Amino acid sequence: MKINYIKLADCSGCMMNFLGIISREDIEIAYCPNLVDRREMVNADIGFVSGAVCLEFREHTELLKELRDKCKHIVAVGSCACVGGITRFCRGNQSPQATHRTFLPVSDIIEVDYAIPGCPASTEILKKFIDAYLKGNERYLIPFKSLVKKKRANGQDLQDEIVSKGLCVGCGMCALSCPVEAIEMIKGLPEVRMDKCIRCGTCYFRCPRNFLKLRKENAEVI
Repeated sequence: MKINYIKLADCSGCMMNFLGIISREDIEIAYCPNLVDRREMVNADIGFVSGAVCLEFREHTELLKELRDKCKHIVAVGSCACVGGITRFCRGNQSPQATHRTFLPVSDIIEVDYAIPGCPASTEILKKFIDAYLKGNERYLIPFKSLVKKKRANGQDLQDEIVSKGLCVGCGMCALSCPVEAIEMIKGLPEVRMDKCIRCGTCYFRCPRNFLKLRKENAEVI
């Protein structure tokens, strides 16, 4: 299986975890400027994208459109690519003067087939995704398809859509998965400190109650 990989506006954390799969014998990294000495994008089975899109940086949109044309399926990797993540706080350069910049998730620019959450997306979940894709395990891939439709995901969404609706079972997965420890379990329920939340959506995506309705391929995320 051939893979193209492009990195946009992010901290490189997702790409570092992506390094954990490049030694697999069943995949070929056909294009990745950061890893492979090939300057032209080629036709591939999957195109992975990490990082949010900076609208003021024309190269980002051009790369994405080329990737969409060259690949059968597009995968948004990590919270910045999936929902914007911490880049939602960004406003641009401060040298030589402050300029406003706009950062968007990949699905706002091109059609995305799968979304892999995380800040950063873990090597383990990347491996499991590729295994399922190669085996044609559509049931396992259902959540990744459904998460493409989610345009925002943060600690407040967890409170509004899971806790406040009485769906929370107090498993603590949200608190364990939060990369900045913005969630504390109090009397069996999560409390989110929005002043610490980086809007990565990891808590929302990792909540098992989030997937109650994912029983068929076209199901909506709660």
